[in-house]
Amino acid sequence: MWREWQSLALSIAKLLAECPPFSGVAVTMTGELADCFATRAEGVAVILEQLTSILPAQMVRIYSVDGSWKTVSQSARDPWSVAASNWHGLARFASRFVVGKSCLLVDTGSTTTDLIPIRKGKIDLEARTDSQRLQAGALVYTGIERSNVAAIVSEVTLFGSQCPVMNEQFATMRDVYQWLGEIDDAPNDCETADGKPATRNAARYRLARVVGEDGSTLADVDVDQIANQIAAAQTRLVAKAFAKISGKVKFDSVALSGHGDFLIDGALAACGWEGERIRLRETLGSDLSRCAPAYAIATLASEELDEGDRID
Repeated sequence: MWREWQSLALSIAKLLAECPPFSGVAVTMTGELADCFATRAEGVAVILEQLTSILPAQMVRIYSVDGSWKTVSQSARDPWSVAASNWHGLARFASRFVVGKSCLLVDTGSTTTDLIPIRKGKIDLEARTDSQRLQAGALVYTGIERSNVAAIVSEVTLFGSQCPVMNEQFATMRDVYQWLGEIDDAPNDCETADGKPATRNAARYRLARVVGEDGSTLADVDVDQIANQIAAAQTRLVAKAFAKISGKVKFDSVALSGHGDFLIDGALAACGWEGERIRLRETLGSDLSRCAPAYAIATLASEELDEGDRID
């Protein structure tokens, strides 16, 4: 988004061209805080402008963080109400799978991890904005792909002693998990730290740079050690947030969402959690679980909007 926000409308238009007939579009957004925008309000305005350049405004409804639906004009007048509302929509949707239970929904994607308490079918969290959720431990800005390795660890053990990592965007968590076999290779995807393919072999070279080496100077066992230490550190980050939330709100089940559920499993194990685990990918399938917030918003819209405002 921060590099190519002008292409948002075209990208959405291409997706819509492949969709079956529809009468409206339900929207939730997260890109409004990209650093190409001076303010969050500007980001919301630009996203709305991009949408309405390819869709009539009357076809669009935006999900608000208070659970209501807003028109484009209402959203433009009250941008903070629709900014970063995806987590709220996902939690409301997921509550149907935990009826009668006190549950913590944990959603880990490419960039962030959300931890959302659900009690008696409703979201049990006063925090609404990103900064409030960060302070509450309900948002951990770490994910399994885009997070910078240097933001996860400051040093790792290498050749038997501690080695500080280079504070540069040399490698991301995607490299870590591709090397460890948790994420499949994507040879045609070059959205990586060095612009090279997203493959295990290329990840080797990116990870080596983090400690001032290169892929030819490290043995597999060295790269294994580096990757495992970084993965363990990220697991501790999520476990810390889990412990903070669970210290405030008691629950008897955890719902796992997103394509980073293996990270959630590791964090739960680190905390000694032995309660029920509900996996959205087992209910929705892997593809829908990965984009669960979008699927949640579409489902809520089809169920909640009046016929005159219906979005199918």
